[in-house]
Amino acid sequence: MAHRRSFVLVHGAWYGAWVWQDVLARLRGLGHVASAPTLTGLGERRHLEHGRVDLDTHVEDVVAHIEMEDLRNLTLVGWSYAGMVVTGVQARIPERIRDIVYLDAFLPDDGQALVDYALPEIRPSYEAARVNDLPIPPVPVAASGITDPKTIAFVEPRLVSQPWQTFFQPVKVLKTRPDIPLAYVVCAQTNPSPFMPRLAEMQANPAIRTAILNTHHQPMLSIPDETVSVMVGDHACLRLTA
Repeated sequence: MAHRRSFVLVHGAWYGAWVWQDVLARLRGLGHVASAPTLTGLGERRHLEHGRVDLDTHVEDVVAHIEMEDLRNLTLVGWSYAGMVVTGVQARIPERIRDIVYLDAFLPDDGQALVDYALPEIRPSYEAARVNDLPIPPVPVAASGITDPKTIAFVEPRLVSQPWQTFFQPVKVLKTRPDIPLAYVVCAQTNPSPFMPRLAEMQANPAIRTAILNTHHQPMLSIPDETVSVMVGDHACLRLTA
């Protein structure tokens, strides 16, 4: 290993830090410092959702984790919904971030909420949750592309409904984005995908590294070795697009 690095991995909607178990073990096995906070109201912190959890809450979760652990020069990884979260974290503590990996994740503009990027066939269910002030139920595991029975048995009982405010609160982005390298990684088997349609846009930006992983939306479960590779920047196993 060339040098020891720090990684903070942020899970997506409905999940928890538990989804990163295999990846965390591999990163630590390589000698890196790796951690994964669970966002308020989800995972083992599900009991803390009292109808007031929003995107700012989740940004603060990650900022507080980084500051309390005094992590610096870190690689920040956001998966799926957590693209919104890590973008907010970048605006809060850019001086601590080495680079950001958007792993099949939303990369929002200032003032945008996740619902603004939602697929047309899914958005009505989010709107209904908002109108009725109810959490958003998780997407069925099979619908996300997972077919392995053991993986389904591991994931399904751990999914938790998502506080609806997290999908509707706009993200705050710095007016001038700091010079922090970004990677935009899409999973080829995510279907339908809100991320693949933006790949060409990201490829056109020389400041953004892009890559494709040939798997479904949960690469940390299906191909943890390749997922680690894209985080550390070892692209031998990846289909690079730029």
